[in-house]
Amino acid sequence: MNEVTLRKLLEDVRAGRVPSETALKRLKSLSIHDLDFARVDGHRSLRKGFPEVIYCEGKTPTQVVKIAQGDLAP
Repeated sequence: MNEVTLRKLLEDVRAGRVPSETALKRLKSLSIHDLDFARVDGHRSLRKGFPEVIYCEGKTPTQVVKIAQGDLAP
């Protein structure tokens, strides 16, 4: 999520287009996701202005795809 997306989400909540529970779920996705094989920083886009970069060395293709697709359950 970047700053533009976050602002849109907040505006949508304020306008009643997005329920607060839905917004909460989206905001929870911004945390650090500690997988067995990687730690994915969900805040990087907001802090740095660009998304997380996947360091692929030592990871299987399946692990890289999992990170890239945002499937962050361990």
